[in-house]
Amino acid sequence: RLAQAPRGADLVLVDEAAAIPSPLLETLLRRNRHIAFATTVHGYEGTGRGFAVRFRATLDRLAPGWRETTLQAPIRWAADDPLEAWLNTALLLDAEPPPVIPGMGVMRCSRLDRDRLLADEPLLRALFGLLVQAHYRTTPADLRQLLDAPGTTLLAAHIGEALAGVAVCVDEGRLDPDTAFAVWAGRRRVRGHLVAQSLAGHAGLRQAASAGYRRVQRLAVHPTARRRGLGRALVDAVVSSARAEGLDLVATSFGMAPELLDFWHACGLTPARVGLRREAASGAHALMMLRPLTPTGMELATTARSRLGRALPSLLHGPLADLEAPLVERLRAQLPHAEADLPAGADDWEEAIAFAFAARGPDAAFAALRRVTLELLGGADTLPATLGDALRARFVDAESWPQVAGRLGCAGRKSAVERLREGLRTVLRARNDPALAALIARLDGARGPRTGRR
Repeated sequence: RLAQAPRGADLVLVDEAAAIPSPLLETLLRRNRHIAFATTVHGYEGTGRGFAVRFRATLDRLAPGWRETTLQAPIRWAADDPLEAWLNTALLLDAEPPPVIPGMGVMRCSRLDRDRLLADEPLLRALFGLLVQAHYRTTPADLRQLLDAPGTTLLAAHIGEALAGVAVCVDEGRLDPDTAFAVWAGRRRVRGHLVAQSLAGHAGLRQAASAGYRRVQRLAVHPTARRRGLGRALVDAVVSSARAEGLDLVATSFGMAPELLDFWHACGLTPARVGLRREAASGAHALMMLRPLTPTGMELATTARSRLGRALPSLLHGPLADLEAPLVERLRAQLPHAEADLPAGADDWEEAIAFAFAARGPDAAFAALRRVTLELLGGADTLPATLGDALRARFVDAESWPQVAGRLGCAGRKSAVERLREGLRTVLRARNDPALAALIARLDGARGPRTGRR
């Protein structure tokens, strides 16, 4: 709605601007000459400082001569309110990184012991201040995870004695076979396993939840120390620590932007999965990237990259039709080239079965369903005309769900999806393929309500 706001208003006021995706803010800035952005710099939102740092470049580029006004006096409490002072101290709401990093000095990366960090409040405040400044999502809850969450690894970059950068990593994956299959089948959601779960449950990689990952959750470098190789050095330190501990892959997930994609690619990571919907917080599609460390990791990363390369032409025709041109260009350069209408492979039939048995959504399985639909329409399978028309309309011609529902005589998207699933279950059960029949039998036995998170 913000992007469709009327042009040329006399004055536009944007409150809590840090909570709005930057692309929308930039759209408003381009369309209105008189605009004011207000945001909390420190506080429970945990987003304002990062916004202030990042959005300055956009303001400098699009609105030279812009003015900044800072409110120092509190409005809702007294200046010396003891409760506010206690909250600021306890939750590090006013944490700041060092004001400047020296231009000279030896750079070193090392692992931080969390017990030592808890005992060294100046170091803790400097570290958390870096995270607040660099990331729009950093909140006081991250302080608890930083100090208490299991499987968390902290790596710091110092120049001389000054903290100049930090990488916060979490270990995930290595789920037992039954849980891993349940995640792939959409029956389980296991807390704290973002990449492993998404690659299995959304990208359809059955082996993904069994591999071991070290995911870079946050990477922050001091503004005065950027463009000096610290980010790359921190990622190299993450890779070394993960390899030494026998993990299969280093992973990351972020709101896709050209400069971020270029950075992680330069660090040796390759694309594995693109989110099909824009995230509310960043306004961007999420991208997951992997760097393999073991033969198991190499097989998984290669498969993920190959599948995404095969799927990309179809996704750009469907769920990713709004993806920006610079991102499309970079993804194509980093993925193997593939045509949209390649013959359906074994993995495509698995994804069609996953969709038919409600283990996968229609958008997540879009590329596979496109190839399977084309093969069903051109093959010897008995395909009811109405089902064939609806499959072609959605997965080949990318018609909207209301149009597809109309073809099927359904009330809306939900009932249309269920009708397609029912039809595909009948068709897939009739195919003479023992491997697919075994998967159907296992999914048929696993059907039922989804269990809670672990």
